[in-house]
Amino acid sequence: MVASAAGLLLASRSARAAPADFELTWSAPAGCPSRKAIVDATRARLGESRSGGPAELFVQGTVTAERGGFLITLALKDKLGHSIGEREVRVEGAQCRAVEEPAALLLALIIATRPADAPQPPQEAPPSPEAPDERSRVEPVDAPRPPPSEPTAPPATTGPVPSERPTRTSSPPSRVAIGVAGVASLGLLPDAGLGGALRATYARGPLLVGLEASFESGGSVRAGTGEVGFQFVGASALFGLQVLRMPRVELSLTTALRAGVIRTSSTGFAVVRSETSAALLAGPGVLIRAKLAPHLFAEALPEIDGILIRDQFRIRDGEKLDIHRPAPFGGRLSLGLGYEFR
Repeated sequence: MVASAAGLLLASRSARAAPADFELTWSAPAGCPSRKAIVDATRARLGESRSGGPAELFVQGTVTAERGGFLITLALKDKLGHSIGEREVRVEGAQCRAVEEPAALLLALIIATRPADAPQPPQEAPPSPEAPDERSRVEPVDAPRPPPSEPTAPPATTGPVPSERPTRTSSPPSRVAIGVAGVASLGLLPDAGLGGALRATYARGPLLVGLEASFESGGSVRAGTGEVGFQFVGASALFGLQVLRMPRVELSLTTALRAGVIRTSSTGFAVVRSETSAALLAGPGVLIRAKLAPHLFAEALPEIDGILIRDQFRIRDGEKLDIHRPAPFGGRLSLGLGYEFR
């Protein structure tokens, strides 16, 4: 494709002696070629330097990072400010510096194939103020006028020419993902809680919502002549805002509301019974996703929780014994894998 476009550029450059001068406005992510690099590369392909005259073509260039590559968009206006159209080209790869050659070649091709402005007709010389001598006067003879020339069509090309289409506004794509993760927490149970979670998320543009079900076991507490074990079963609602998106990494700020029950089971006592108590937690987190393969990603979600319901757990072994009460704040970390549907 690059070779065909380069051949077309050479043919167009030979057919047009002086390509139109242009002005470029450039917007691109960090790590991409600068505006000066694109302008210099374009002029090099046109084989000319800046003419110094007024610009005839104004170009707004934008580079957008997408999964697996980058999208180059060139919006065109003439010297009167009228929109001419828009052209796009997609570049595969993880490095943004790779957009320099396609962007410069596309811009040079647009300039070289743009029809030149029609030349102004020569002005007639004013008649001489002195009247000619009668003897030398020659009656003018009307010469046949040549038929008006028809505008010549641009030369046919065999290589791919970027399509021209009006500016469009596309809605952001929707993404659904499911994942499994291992979970570790502090503050809610007597010891570090260890368990697992199943999570489902839906994202549209930068907004994300999700649901999660989890189970954690917090070990046992020695009380009198026996032991009491603690487990937590809960469900969460997750809300997020994506603040960073790169070809292989995404980062979103999240807020979670988690509700569930803490269940106890005792052993070694004369009367054995289980007890449950409600728990409610809320707090912020950071959801980090790293792409491993198409549709497959690794996921990490560290969170800080405020524990809003903190019931005191007691047991009677001859007398009442206070065995555990959740801390005011807790921490939680989940690590796992996810799969995204599109």
